Amino acid sequence: MFLYYLRLAWKSARATPGLTLLTIGAIALGVAIPTTLLSARQVLGQDPIPEKSDRLFNVRVDNWDPASEFFDIKAGDPPKHITYRDMRGLMTSEVSRYRTGIAAARAFVFPESESIRPYPTTIRLCHADFFPMFAVPFRYGGGWNRKADEAQERVVVLSEASNQKLFGGRDSVGEKVRLGTEAFTVVGVLAHYHPVPQYYDVINNAMGEVREFFVPFDTIRDEGIGLSQTGDTDGWGEFPRDDYLAVLDSAEYNWIQYWVEVAPEKLADYRAFVDDYTRSQKELGRFPKPLNNRVTPLTEWMRVRDVVPPAVDGLIVLSVLFLVVCCLNLTGLLLGKFLAKSGVLGVHRALGAPRSAIFLQRLIECELLGLGGGVVGLGLAALCLQWLDKLAPGAPILSGMFAANGATFGIAFALALAAGLVSGLYPAWRACRVPPALQLKLQ
Repeated sequence: MFLYYLRLAWKSARATPGLTLLTIGAIALGVAIPTTLLSARQVLGQDPIPEKSDRLFNVRVDNWDPASEFFDIKAGDPPKHITYRDMRGLMTSEVSRYRTGIAAARAFVFPESESIRPYPTTIRLCHADFFPMFAVPFRYGGGWNRKADEAQERVVVLSEASNQKLFGGRDSVGEKVRLGTEAFTVVGVLAHYHPVPQYYDVINNAMGEVREFFVPFDTIRDEGIGLSQTGDTDGWGEFPRDDYLAVLDSAEYNWIQYWVEVAPEKLADYRAFVDDYTRSQKELGRFPKPLNNRVTPLTEWMRVRDVVPPAVDGLIVLSVLFLVVCCLNLTGLLLGKFLAKSGVLGVHRALGAPRSAIFLQRLIECELLGLGGGVVGLGLAALCLQWLDKLAPGAPILSGMFAANGATFGIAFALALAAGLVSGLYPAWRACRVPPALQLKLQ
């Protein structure tokens, strides 16, 4: 019976091609816009590492000046970065399984090949735990160990792109790369690794390419190495600006994002450790504000930092309302089409067709039009996502990040079926209410 109704729906759609195309076009336009926005939001807001996101936490402590507000945070929140000295203090905890500071530095790369000119790059400063904590995949070699952190060894992990650029993609473990004024030994090369969003650095590089080079964090302590801090840096109070190590070790100079991996059953103990550390610093005259620490889960940290901009949700609501308006306009068109066939409907009713059969037949016709609009709308959404991907060339957005995928298909067809249902529900109900006797008399 369903196939019979489907055949009748197809025949009816072909009988009025102009109205059919208008209906499909309206649904397609109404479906394409929310599909594009919902797909983009799904990419931006997805859990980037679901297998362990419940164990990853961003740590913040409030060392800031009580007379001023920190830049780019919500009222009452601690600074989004911590100082170098606080990073060192927090790393003494044995409660956390893994722990790492994260920051960025600028330096020049001096390739051994004469065919490649020296070029500037941004380097990821991190600790040995960075790689197992964030499940970073390796093609060759691996990360360094904690002893290399302590010894400030000149070791480096290359991204897939930098290994391709410098060594043609071959196994470069053991090779030397000159960064700044010193040569670093390659200990590992990443496999394809492009987390979206780049959750461990949503402040400076949420949607960009993975940094080309990863080096031990404390390499930055060597002032003559040719690495300079970059990214968001904020400080307050008095500190000796001409003493580089004093700035690192004693200044209220916030520039580091700090992450830990903590088992759920140990989370309370870790929060207690952070509070105890803050109290110990208060005794030294630091942290003038009341305790205001945060140990924030990964997915909550993404919301705190508005990885999905609030404007996106507003646009999604508007786009869905636009789809509803399209559906309401189509309701009038479909009602006119169905009532124009009142005579045929009356004959069907007189011959014994129940109201439910008439209702279902017309509703299937509406859903067929909705599916047609969904197919066209899916194509439009794919084009919109492609356009969105190329919207701002040169911006810190990973190429190919926005593209049609399984979620796009699902969203488009769900919206299309909903649009067909909303548009056709009332016209189908009116069609099944046509009185057969009156229509036969008019005939």
